[in-house]
Amino acid sequence: MISTILKRNVYLDNNATTHVSKAVRKTMNRVLKYCWGNPSSGYQKGKTANSIVENAREQVASAIHAHPHEIYFTSCATEANNMVLKSLSNHFYPGKKKIISTPIEHPSVINTLKFLETKGIIVQYCPVDRYGFVSAEELENMIDNDTFLICCMLANNEIGTIQNIREISSVAQKHSILVMSDCVQAFGKIPIDVKDLGIDYATFSAHKLYGPKGIGCLYAKISSPIEAFIHGGHQEEGLRAGTESVHNIAGFGKACQATRQLISHSAQTLLLKEHFSQQLRIIKPDIVINSPTTGCLPNTISITFPNISSRELMMMLDYNGISVSSGSACSSQLNIPSHVLKAIGLSDTLANETLRISFGKDTRKGDINYTVNVIRKYFKQSSRND
Repeated sequence: MISTILKRNVYLDNNATTHVSKAVRKTMNRVLKYCWGNPSSGYQKGKTANSIVENAREQVASAIHAHPHEIYFTSCATEANNMVLKSLSNHFYPGKKKIISTPIEHPSVINTLKFLETKGIIVQYCPVDRYGFVSAEELENMIDNDTFLICCMLANNEIGTIQNIREISSVAQKHSILVMSDCVQAFGKIPIDVKDLGIDYATFSAHKLYGPKGIGCLYAKISSPIEAFIHGGHQEEGLRAGTESVHNIAGFGKACQATRQLISHSAQTLLLKEHFSQQLRIIKPDIVINSPTTGCLPNTISITFPNISSRELMMMLDYNGISVSSGSACSSQLNIPSHVLKAIGLSDTLANETLRISFGKDTRKGDINYTVNVIRKYFKQSSRND
């Protein structure tokens, strides 16, 4: 058993979720206590609540260089992804019925596309290389007269690969095709300007940004089609009915105000990641880094430990107060190899020997050194037992 005398808590799974920041908690508590009116009501309490929603809409829009009228609040990014894919399929089918995507998308995209295939939509996946990058040239070769949408995430949640969405958008515009990008993992880690990216739709989630769970949003370019997803009242310009979660929306807006500050930590975070990988190579030289060296989120690293079960490693680290994951939190309970790791060429065995480490704004060098020491002791102990 590894000594736990100096045991500490180290959270290295920030791509799964982040803690709620103090500023966000303060904002949400104030709204819950004083601004509990229904935003649709015409009297003062309702107007106050509505002004909070609209202020948050402006805060979100400002963070991604969008117009407030292009922002629609949802319960999460999964809902927003469903909203775009199902809405556009309904809008174009049967005149056009083909979507081009990638095999490393989030489960909320992959599984929605599988559902749409049962409704007659044709889905084709553009292959990715060893590090998860999409070739715009290869993608363009897949376009035909039936294609109405290209769906490609900005940054991958498991290996951190950042796609060249501008180039993909340029290809799409040449063929008059719409572009949707899941921007959840990129938000707060790299700058996002939806106008510069040239995309028609983007999805976001607050809880990856030190905001609350249960709130996300859809960016839909004013000139791009979108249809109602939840029917009922007039909320969200009639596209998403239901009384707004005012405190969550306010928390999301507040979280968005910190994006510049979060991005300013990127250089420091990248140094921590490089230090971590260097130390691991000393301990176990045969590790394989699945994340690209360049074109990668500064906080994300996917590491394969040959002949070591990722589940066993996770349990050992958890015992020592260290939280990591083996892939997407949305799929971790299924106990099946990651579709992302398989798409970049890993076998089932290697995929099940892989950990994802994702640093946060509060990760310090002491946390990294502690984690490295725990792993070092584990491998020393294991070698003695062999």
